[in-house]
Amino acid sequence: MRKLILLILSSILLLSFESCSQSYNSLTNFYFRIDLYSGGGFTGVENGITISSEGWAKYWKRSLNSLRQMTDSIAIPRSNMEEIIRLIKKPEIFSYQNKFTGNYTTYLVLLNDIQFNQISFNSSDLPSNMPIAIKDLIAKINSIKK
Repeated sequence: MRKLILLILSSILLLSFESCSQSYNSLTNFYFRIDLYSGGGFTGVENGITISSEGWAKYWKRSLNSLRQMTDSIAIPRSNMEEIIRLIKKPEIFSYQNKFTGNYTTYLVLLNDIQFNQISFNSSDLPSNMPIAIKDLIAKINSIKK
């Protein structure tokens, strides 16, 4: 009886370290988060997508003076995650700077372990000096959008 109780407790302890969620940590050894969102204009409403290293795309909306409200989420296919990881490892992703101050602005916020970059731009007229890796990352994120 004692062995049975010990076996059950050990099993519970070991299973508590297992996760039921989909994770891509086998693809990468670092945490990253990408926010791509646009906002401003007359209403000031922001709409965006957040991609995390766990393999999820979370869609959200934010009105003035409020918190983000998640509207939907999807699991990102492994092939898309592999491409995003390949792109976010490029050094130009974190070294490129652009600050656009327009009425309606798009933001790309990148966080990778200890690296951080925030790029703002006009989504209908990308800067000519924007690196290909960033343009590819934006295109990949836009292809994930529902």
